Amino acid sequence: MRKTQNNIVAAVAFLALVGFPLAAFAANSFKLDASLQPTGSDSDAKGRARFQLRGSADGRFDLKVQRLGRDAVYEVILNGVRVGDLATTGGGSGKLRFRSHPRSTSDVFLGFDPRGASVVLRDDAGSDVLAANVPVGDSGSGSSSDGDVLCCIPDDSGSECEDRTPEACVAQGGTVSAATSCLPNPCDSSTLPGDDDILCCTPDDLGPECEDRTPAECGLQGGIAVEATSCLDNPCAAIAPSDDDVICCLPDNSGVQCEDRTPGQCLAEGGVSLGAGVCAVGSCDGVTPPGGGGGNGNATVVVTCEKRSSRSRASINGNNLATGNYTARLISGANEASAPLAATVGDEVGFDFDSDPGDIAAGATAIAAGFLEGSPAQATGQLIDSGGSVVAAATVTCQMK
Repeated sequence: MRKTQNNIVAAVAFLALVGFPLAAFAANSFKLDASLQPTGSDSDAKGRARFQLRGSADGRFDLKVQRLGRDAVYEVILNGVRVGDLATTGGGSGKLRFRSHPRSTSDVFLGFDPRGASVVLRDDAGSDVLAANVPVGDSGSGSSSDGDVLCCIPDDSGSECEDRTPEACVAQGGTVSAATSCLPNPCDSSTLPGDDDILCCTPDDLGPECEDRTPAECGLQGGIAVEATSCLDNPCAAIAPSDDDVICCLPDNSGVQCEDRTPGQCLAEGGVSLGAGVCAVGSCDGVTPPGGGGGNGNATVVVTCEKRSSRSRASINGNNLATGNYTARLISGANEASAPLAATVGDEVGFDFDSDPGDIAAGATAIAAGFLEGSPAQATGQLIDSGGSVVAAATVTCQMK
């Protein structure tokens, strides 16, 4: 064991001596994590997405969920394309693993680069239950950026996909690829799960189309490779969403843009939901989407509510917040109520709303017994910083008792 360690130390010393970019070597192996957040249809649900990359073309993408429906199947939708199905156990938990090189029948071929992608889990009724936006991380590892290109470099075991400057690619005897990612590997057909061609979901105005393509062709057309045997049943198509659209404030190069989205799509694309309605001029004024500044790039909010014949109650709890003072706004139908400013405790802050006199006396913000409206009742909770910007929001269906 000691001899092996000494050999590794000697090899690293040699690479440093000849000027090998050790930082780049280390950067080609990393992990990215994203929390799967409930969109409102199942407020207890939770999960995690993790992407791991070794080298530039050996990826693994894991999804793990808890507190979902028991013995159920959920579609995994990445950037609008159905890439797989996740089945839960009798306890409501489940997992799904994608690999560039599947090792067992339970592994699904990783035919996409999840970095920067929106991920949604949708139930068989068309309701989005969990959503996340996977971080971009080190985009220079296996994806073209900063003037680099993807280069297919000859190797004893086949062509390797690496990001290089055009000059360095030519100098190493490589061929420039017009693909934008090494996932799936556009240089080596040996990574394919079967035949030379794969089934590729290519973007289209009317929805993703299923086509037979090589990995390189799929990457060139901005497609996503899926593991299926035929395009006859269109494996790219997801169940149509049943959730009503909300007013969604999305980050944009020019500021904040208002779009109609389902609650799950809004959350997964990094937006802030302002609840039911349609976009109008000024709808998103004063809204700061996650990542839009102010130190709340990872801010999340959990909203719960309960409607009884003679009582309305709700809570709005924020997490991953920058230290400071916040308020919360509760909206249901035409009703609206705001809580007083409260300081964070650690990175959290919480607010209660209630029509019960005892809870109001204990500090809850007073609302009317009929505050929660709808059949079933729904509520939108907004978390607002001291500058008046909405840093996180969610719309949920209330429990009826």
